[in-house]
Amino acid sequence: MTDYREEIISGESEELEFKRSTSLLKEATQTLCAFANHKGGVLYFGISDDGTVIGQMVSNDTLKNIANTIKLNTDPKLYPQVEKVEIEGKSCIRVCIEQSPLKPHVAYGRPYIRIGPTTQQLDQEQYRILLQQRTNGYGFDFQPCPGATLADIDETSVQRFMETANAVRDFNQNLYLPVDQVMEKLDLVKNGIVSNAAVLLFGKNPARFFSTHYEVKVASFPTDTGYDEMTNNHEYTGNLLDTFGKSMDFLLGSIRKSYGKGEQQGIQILEFPRLMLREALVNLIAHRDYRLDVKSTIEVRPSFILFYNPAQLFTPVITIDALKRHHPSRPGNKLIARVFYMMGLFENWGGGTLKIIESARESTGIDPEFAFENGMFSLKIYRKPAS
Repeated sequence: MTDYREEIISGESEELEFKRSTSLLKEATQTLCAFANHKGGVLYFGISDDGTVIGQMVSNDTLKNIANTIKLNTDPKLYPQVEKVEIEGKSCIRVCIEQSPLKPHVAYGRPYIRIGPTTQQLDQEQYRILLQQRTNGYGFDFQPCPGATLADIDETSVQRFMETANAVRDFNQNLYLPVDQVMEKLDLVKNGIVSNAAVLLFGKNPARFFSTHYEVKVASFPTDTGYDEMTNNHEYTGNLLDTFGKSMDFLLGSIRKSYGKGEQQGIQILEFPRLMLREALVNLIAHRDYRLDVKSTIEVRPSFILFYNPAQLFTPVITIDALKRHHPSRPGNKLIARVFYMMGLFENWGGGTLKIIESARESTGIDPEFAFENGMFSLKIYRKPAS
């Protein structure tokens, strides 16, 4: 059972706020807006400013009213996690909001930011900068792709997706449905406007729109250090579904294999489970920060496999430590992640990293390493020495 007392004991901070009751819901909504525009945060109802737990009457209608009030009075709309919790034997309400990829948000028509333990209104210059980042940056898979039209979408890629989604997720759509209707159903095209996600996922030539912003470089190396000598290397520049397939083939072709006897034919035994490699690769694609002019890379070395990509953690919900236990699913690119999920390639419940950890332990007895530094995320999976 979670001990929420530990979370509140240090008092209000940049990522933590207390409200005595839901009578302060307007002020709370402004604070949650500030959290979303900054690093994310947690707000409690039923706790006084000094951290004294006083409790709060809580019903299902109370929780729904909080969620609806926040949603209806923010733009872009915020969807926090709202739950009843027990602290010191008293009922309180915990509201958690993540750092948003679509900031700046406004609450009751005004933008807010968190500075230390205070909620303050954003000045015009800060608001302009955040708005520019939203348009050109992270979370841009929702944004329109300038110059792109439905003619830039590859019908074959769309049909392959539909065949797979129908089979594994009961998408239940006619395979001959026009491309524009499929794109509308997936929220990839709205009112004829083609999104960045549509071009990245299904584009005939994404490089025309996203040069150096989405490629995946893969290589095998004979040593654990250095980049001068490679035994095999490629750079994949097709749409993301094509890139996923080719990168997966590269990984499967680069790891060691052995063969066991079967009743009728030999059984291939892979160094790492296919599912583990798939999870790592889809995470690299779905979570990457597409605003940065940095390629995602995969290095296969004698002692490890390294996945490296520009990304962003959504604290306080997603941290490096949180990746090692059950956690909410928070893809950086929701539209892209949804398509991979519908193809049965994406874990939608925050368990993908746990599968990687479990598979690594079973394969080598060594936990993988997750790291995040200077806007770059890395996953290192250790290999057993070659016999």
